[in-house]
Amino acid sequence: MGNVFKERSYKCECGMVTKEYVWDRDLDKTTVNCSKCSNKLTNKDLIKPNTIQVAGIRTPTKNR
Repeated sequence: MGNVFKERSYKCECGMVTKEYVWDRDLDKTTVNCSKCSNKLTNKDLIKPNTIQVAGIRTPTKNR
């Protein structure tokens, strides 16, 4: 997929969620300041998006 520039959400200890656009390659070396208390946020503070896993349904086809 390559290097993607997308919005990431960081959650601080104070409870504030800060959103910042970051490249995938620079994710481990990027630090973001909290907008409320100015703490430094790293990749450990990232909020992981919840993705729904759905089982694939195999439909019957001809000559199977």
